[in-house]
Amino acid sequence: MPPKLLSKLSLNDLLLVGVLAFSLTLGVLIVSAYFMPSQQLELPRLQPAVRVADVDNFRVGTSRRVSWGDRLILVVHRTPGEYFAVQGTASSDGCLLRWDADAMRVVSPCSYVVYDLRGNVVAGLTTAPLAQYRVFEREAVVYVAEADHGS
Repeated sequence: MPPKLLSKLSLNDLLLVGVLAFSLTLGVLIVSAYFMPSQQLELPRLQPAVRVADVDNFRVGTSRRVSWGDRLILVVHRTPGEYFAVQGTASSDGCLLRWDADAMRVVSPCSYVVYDLRGNVVAGLTTAPLAQYRVFEREAVVYVAEADHGS
């Protein structure tokens, strides 16, 4: 403000201008916060990988299910350092799949479809394979990620 105008304004006028400027700034911040997404918003498809378990807590011959957004993934620890991951529900009926360690197969207890560890149908009334995922270890933790496009 020009110096002449400042000398003509009373203290009440200056306070009123300050309160109005503060209110306007606060209103703009509230409106922008409403339209901007939260920083805590996590989109599963943008996450590079999902934690499955610590290596020490994931015994050979066992499996784990992990959720990744709306997907359920079955991760199998077949031999030391060797993991496989496929979608955790049957393509044909949505039934939860389970790992049969004795047969070394993934099975659907609902429709009796049997899959190998790469998600290919071995037996059953479907030809739809399961989606595959990549599994890796980093700093003694097992992670699952999207399959490489070339695999």
